[in-house]
Amino acid sequence: MDSKSIKEKKYCNTCERDKNVTDFYVSGSKFDADGRFGVCKPCLKKNIDYSNMQTVKDALLQMNRPFIASIWESAIEEATLKRQDTFGLYIKTIQLKKFKDLTWNDSVLTEDIQEQGTNNQINISSEYDIGELKDKYGYGYPDDEYILFENKYQQLKSSFQLLTTMHEEYFREFCVNKVKETLAKSSGDLKGAKEWAAMVKDVAEAGKLKPSQMSKADLSGGLDGFGQLARIVEENHEIMGLLPSFIEQPKDKVDVTLWCYINYVRDIKGLPSCEYKEIYDFYDKRKMDYESQMSDLNKDESGHG
Repeated sequence: MDSKSIKEKKYCNTCERDKNVTDFYVSGSKFDADGRFGVCKPCLKKNIDYSNMQTVKDALLQMNRPFIASIWESAIEEATLKRQDTFGLYIKTIQLKKFKDLTWNDSVLTEDIQEQGTNNQINISSEYDIGELKDKYGYGYPDDEYILFENKYQQLKSSFQLLTTMHEEYFREFCVNKVKETLAKSSGDLKGAKEWAAMVKDVAEAGKLKPSQMSKADLSGGLDGFGQLARIVEENHEIMGLLPSFIEQPKDKVDVTLWCYINYVRDIKGLPSCEYKEIYDFYDKRKMDYESQMSDLNKDESGHG
């Protein structure tokens, strides 16, 4: 028999059986000389309880692989859609080239992951303040979940019109319930998932967050014209510090009439016609003279006071 047809075997320290090497996760521990964790996948998963995130972290710690909350959340969502195991999908992701050199010491509770340099090094920094998130979503949840709440909040925020503080309150509760529903599904707690889903629905209806409940005015923020749209945009994001002022041409009929009259007088006196910008320059000079006089007057009054 061709030796290549014989699958490589590895001994599991838990079930004490020889298994195919592919039945073991890739490990970052220096104690796993062959690069594979000493406990097979089925045995490892028996000790993981998705309702207790500490069991997930303990497994990753033994494997010397990082726990990254944003990747874990993505694995939960993917597992729910594909009906696959969350832990397996998570390990598959962190085995990608840009994560493969990360160890348990690189574990973080944020989604801020950026590549630096040309050697695929990863810079992971803390983006969220857990204390602030507790004030925002309420106390009593595990720290990991606060990150998931905020990730969901930022992900969906642009899809809703949060016009009042009550809308904001309902939306925060919606994000909390939605994350809890996903976590319950991933852990196999179908009863709990159903209860959280009901709460998601109730909050969405109470806060008028469901798209089917939104009127045309809700979706547009109450805008029914381009002028109102421009005003709202300007209020939230300054387009320009000062609107342009026409200094070389008349602004209205009054300016045109005045311009014509001035040139009529100049023509009578045998003077050449002026351009409108000359009139505007005259306005500016008179304005500066007036401001200077008022400034001197205010100084005199303050001095005598």
